Amino acid sequence: MKLRIAVICVLLVAALSVVASYLYVMKDRAVAETEKETIVENLPEEKEEVPKVELVKYEGPVHHIFFHSLIAYDELAFDGDSRAEGYNYWMTTVSEFEAMLPELLDRGYVLYDIEELVEIDSETGEMRKKEIYLPEGKKPLVLSVDDVNYYEYMKTDGFATKLVLDENGEVANEIKTPEGDVIVSRRADVMPILDDFVKAHPEFSHNGAKGILALTGYQGALGYRVTDLTGEELNLAIAEATKVANKLKETGWRFACHSYTHNQYFKNYTVTMAQLKHDNERWKKYIQPITGETNIYISPFGVRFKRTDERYRYLVEEGFSIFCPVQKTPELSFEKDNVIMTRFNLDGYSMAKRKEYVKETYFDVDKVYDSNRPELK
Repeated sequence: MKLRIAVICVLLVAALSVVASYLYVMKDRAVAETEKETIVENLPEEKEEVPKVELVKYEGPVHHIFFHSLIAYDELAFDGDSRAEGYNYWMTTVSEFEAMLPELLDRGYVLYDIEELVEIDSETGEMRKKEIYLPEGKKPLVLSVDDVNYYEYMKTDGFATKLVLDENGEVANEIKTPEGDVIVSRRADVMPILDDFVKAHPEFSHNGAKGILALTGYQGALGYRVTDLTGEELNLAIAEATKVANKLKETGWRFACHSYTHNQYFKNYTVTMAQLKHDNERWKKYIQPITGETNIYISPFGVRFKRTDERYRYLVEEGFSIFCPVQKTPELSFEKDNVIMTRFNLDGYSMAKRKEYVKETYFDVDKVYDSNRPELK
């Protein structure tokens, strides 16, 4: 009996000593104190309490930042060829992204699920902003990544080639090194890097939120050429891509439609209703079976239709109730059946041309900027 009591005591003390979690509790909510019956006499009276963080209502702007696939090998991306200048403008390097994360954490940003910003009024059925509660000094941050397709033309330019599950069953990247070796890496793109950072700093994520992955249909999804293959090759690619997509969803990621074609007719606003419908139908036929349904539409080229535009209304009626264009300043606006949330690109262009705004809002560019970047023209 004494031996059993001793074992119970050791187990309880050990369990109490490792309790550490980042709990969010509502402002002014009384913390429920529950007392457990004493199992044996002489148990320690002092019990280590779970750390608790009081929440306050957040009233400020909600920022949404976005990236494209990260440059893992600068020497391959900035090699002076015809694509190097575009990469310098619109891409971010791995070293920059890794340096941004602790800076954003220090500024008080917390990753926030875009769906948690929205609620449906129970009386009117209309969409409205959901109240945000965070620890004092914290700010919600939505993050997204565009074109998570890993296009063929990028394969030789220092980018990852696909998303895979590593030997531990976690999402990682396949990538070809400058020496020509194909490896699996956790430091080649946003997803595994952010997963590992949140694992080390759970306070950077509200309820496990990570970000949104925006996929086109051009050359498949997540690096799997499901729009180009046929037969057994196609079935295998769909199965592998779906495994990766499911793991991403399980670990705090969401998916968005980024159009199927990302065609120039979006950029100049000449896309017709017929073209838009055909584009959307193909995305839902070929990409949605892998990602699952989504109500988030991240517009190609960051375009913003007027809410009265029949093309915008078509997208809303097709189930895309959250629409995300590009804009320097944060905006989150609601109408009865749709939400517009603007995004800001943290890339070479913004860090060079909007340096003071980035410094004021997100981080000191000089602490992040990759010295291997060529001068921006």
